[in-house]
Amino acid sequence: MHCPSCGNESSLDQKFCRQCGFDLAPISKLLGQHADSDELDKSDQKNLILRRMFKVMGFGLLIVLLGVVLLTAKKGFELDKIAHLMATLFLLVGTALAGYSIFAAVQQGTTPSGKKSGAHKRGPVGEAHITKELPEVRFPVPVPSVTERTTQLIGKSVESGRDEQASQ
Repeated sequence: MHCPSCGNESSLDQKFCRQCGFDLAPISKLLGQHADSDELDKSDQKNLILRRMFKVMGFGLLIVLLGVVLLTAKKGFELDKIAHLMATLFLLVGTALAGYSIFAAVQQGTTPSGKKSGAHKRGPVGEAHITKELPEVRFPVPVPSVTERTTQLIGKSVESGRDEQASQ
């Protein structure tokens, strides 16, 4: 993480920035909560992908079952060739739908965080909002360290002490 005050890179376990002395504890706490919520979102998203896959696969297998029933019962129909063609069509469409559900779930699971490419992000309610991207290059403004002024004062007092000793 970076210090919001000076931009100095800090670790999550630091309480204060080593460059400017900024209190990093609240920021570390917020980042920790955000990481936990991301993990929950990922597990919810995986569950959603699995539910969608099983729903579409179930629908495809139901169509396959209808094709099998049509194949076994086609002898009772007067139009044997049409019943055979419809049964074959049901078998092909059902199998394709079940296979598609598996491939779609794998494809959604392999994209980063299950998101589609682009800058759009779905919120918790489902509304879409555009996220802003950071600029390519960021230059933090250097801020003097808290201890720098103290060091300067100590240096001046040592120099003035030497001047006093030299004059005596």
